[in-house]
Amino acid sequence: MIIEMGKSRTWRFFEAVTAFPKTVLVIVAIITIATASFLPRLTKDTSADAFMPAEHPAVVYRDKVKETFGLKDPLVVAVVNNGPHGVFNPESLQLIKWLSDQIAELPGIDADRITSLASEKNIIGVPEGLQVEPFFIDPPETQEEADAIRDAVAGFPLYNGNLIGENGKATLIAAELLDEEQSQEAYRLLRELVDAAPRQAGEEIHVAGQGGVMGYLGKYVDTDAQRLTPLAAVIIVFILFLCYRNPRGVILPLLVVGGTLGVAMGAMAAAGKPIYTITNALPVVLIGIAVADSIHILGQYYDELSARPKAPARELAIRTMMAMWRPVTITSLTTIAGFTGIYLSSSMPPMKDFGLFATLGIATAMILSLVAVPAGLTLLKPRMSPALRAIRRAGKVQGDVQETAESRGALFGRRIGRSVAENPKAVLTLGGLVIAAGLIGLSQLRADEAPIDNFQIDEPIAVADRVINDLMNGTTTLDVVIETQEAEALFEPERLRRIEALQRYIETLPSVRSTVSIVDYLKQMNQALFDNEADAYVLPETADQVAQYFLLYSMSGDPTDFQEEVDYDYRLANLRVTMNNGRYSNEAKVIAALEDYIDTNFNSADMTASLSGHVTVHYNWMNQLLSGHLVSVLISLIAVWVMSSLTFRSTIAGTLTLLPVAISVFLVYALMGAVGIRLAIGTSMSAAIAIGIGVDFAVHALDRLILLAGDRAKSLDEAIEDLFPTTGRALLFNFLTVFFGFGVLISSQVPGLIRFGSLVAVAVSASFIASMTVLPALVKLLPPSFLTEQFRIAQASRDISVRWERLGISDVPDRA
Repeated sequence: MIIEMGKSRTWRFFEAVTAFPKTVLVIVAIITIATASFLPRLTKDTSADAFMPAEHPAVVYRDKVKETFGLKDPLVVAVVNNGPHGVFNPESLQLIKWLSDQIAELPGIDADRITSLASEKNIIGVPEGLQVEPFFIDPPETQEEADAIRDAVAGFPLYNGNLIGENGKATLIAAELLDEEQSQEAYRLLRELVDAAPRQAGEEIHVAGQGGVMGYLGKYVDTDAQRLTPLAAVIIVFILFLCYRNPRGVILPLLVVGGTLGVAMGAMAAAGKPIYTITNALPVVLIGIAVADSIHILGQYYDELSARPKAPARELAIRTMMAMWRPVTITSLTTIAGFTGIYLSSSMPPMKDFGLFATLGIATAMILSLVAVPAGLTLLKPRMSPALRAIRRAGKVQGDVQETAESRGALFGRRIGRSVAENPKAVLTLGGLVIAAGLIGLSQLRADEAPIDNFQIDEPIAVADRVINDLMNGTTTLDVVIETQEAEALFEPERLRRIEALQRYIETLPSVRSTVSIVDYLKQMNQALFDNEADAYVLPETADQVAQYFLLYSMSGDPTDFQEEVDYDYRLANLRVTMNNGRYSNEAKVIAALEDYIDTNFNSADMTASLSGHVTVHYNWMNQLLSGHLVSVLISLIAVWVMSSLTFRSTIAGTLTLLPVAISVFLVYALMGAVGIRLAIGTSMSAAIAIGIGVDFAVHALDRLILLAGDRAKSLDEAIEDLFPTTGRALLFNFLTVFFGFGVLISSQVPGLIRFGSLVAVAVSASFIASMTVLPALVKLLPPSFLTEQFRIAQASRDISVRWERLGISDVPDRA
């Protein structure tokens, strides 16, 4: 029979939960299934724009520029031939023609927007004016014909590096997508086409481009989703079975995990939020976190069963939850506080979604741990865990090697606790050294990343990127939009010369390989009209000549050929810059220098320039990443401290729980500084997540020390020693689930997720070790008043018990 203890509200709550356990579990199942039913609606977003809000000025302006000039992110095919003639041989030109024709027929490809040697046109001066014609219609049959094509292309400077690589060893075929959301399928079909292409010995074909990046990332997301979550589940099941060695020790935690994933991911789908590269790790993260509370609850349940082996299942469930609801609630709320810091501090949709839906998942796991787990325990017949039964028999039964070994494990933990209690200064000194190393690492922390860093270096998309950056002008583009006030203002030679001067300056900047604008086409037309004389590659001298050149071109060429360089009214122009280095550190130098030049040497009342394109978007979101990182860490630390202080009702206790977390964060910084890991999308969240997850260990350790101080421990040293074989075991398995949960990310195909998982795993390890060593050492060296008060109350209670025994009173009230 349950001793009522005045029946607090908490007691009555768990009485209600366990009174109708089947009803509780059915309600949980209905809510989970209803929310999870939205999962088929989940979509993917692997675009470069995913990390910027749609309303950000850089994105809004870039989209406006793309619409004005008809710019799209292409799939790019590079054909490489290292033979003596390069790609200018009959067989390679035949391959280029075949690929161009076949790509135009692929679903999702704009057949009118294929750019290649087989589609581009030469500008030739004729007596009637200008003649615009393809470099070839049918592929050449002889090497002499191929050489003639080479000479014609060489006389068109615009194509050098952009269409044809240095020494003619490589050429590009660019294909624009009709719908960028179909990039993954288009990339798959293009890869199949390339694999089936008829090529000769020594020819290489690579697929790259922004469209290819999106398509390849979509493949990564699908592959990771199919492998990481099941792998994490298998590992967690193994650890749970190792911990308790019975079905309930596995089934009840998995019940919480299933409900958590169903609600969090289902809510994400219902809200119309896509899966980003980084949020693809969310299910793995939630699995590791959701199972932690169940481990501690089951550990307490078996403690209660050991103390009351004949108690009914409902009484054991209630007593268990009365002991565990507080640490479960505290750890959940502090973890929520950590992830809330990510949500509040970031403006990037993937990070905000990660923080928001992780928070929802953790809140769900907390509720299920407080409701579904006691309901499940009530329905199950009380039965001791084989693992714990063996440990408890050890020391009583002699001669059993396995039981003695398990007993030695508990004794080993007790020895560690004794060592911590006896050497607090040494332990704190080690913790201080970690913090010092972390401060050094923090001072060296830099933000840097390139979009191609999302791929393993040996992946075909990464190989293609290196090939194009080596043999061509590069894969990274920056747009400079020139704006005038009046229609046909760009006919004026003075304005065109200012654009030309801007191009020459840009070409002096780091990693810039080429610039292309309407200026280059006008110079090409002028040279063609003057018999291709080298000195004639200059701008026309008058506005009338410029207007006449465009008219002459339109007579035999397509007027839309200049769509990407100038608008219909000749008021806006686009200057495209190509770089062979897409790293943020390089982009920042180019943009800073270019903005300074534009402000001081270019902009005027009649003509201005503005930056746009992928480089500006990438630059802006990396700037936000850098500025938001420390803010997110600070918010997470403050939120965790406030939550811990409120739940423990002590600012000192809140500060104590924060110390192990701080050590883990500084260890992450020390590791990043030592190894040279830069701040990027994945690594930027590692510190804030380490705070939210790592604080759980400190909360459980401090809560158990308070309980031990008010229960059986007679001194602080004894409480610290008792901490290890009791809570220490549950915390160890808690740590293992989180560690291996994040460790699963090491098997991801995305390097950013690998670094993210590795850093959090290291931080979690540091939090666990610091919570079991540095926290008790600090408590021993500077005993907080709330803990010494517990010892005083416990001693008074023991004195009363002794007096009662002397008076012959044995019915001492149960302190549970």
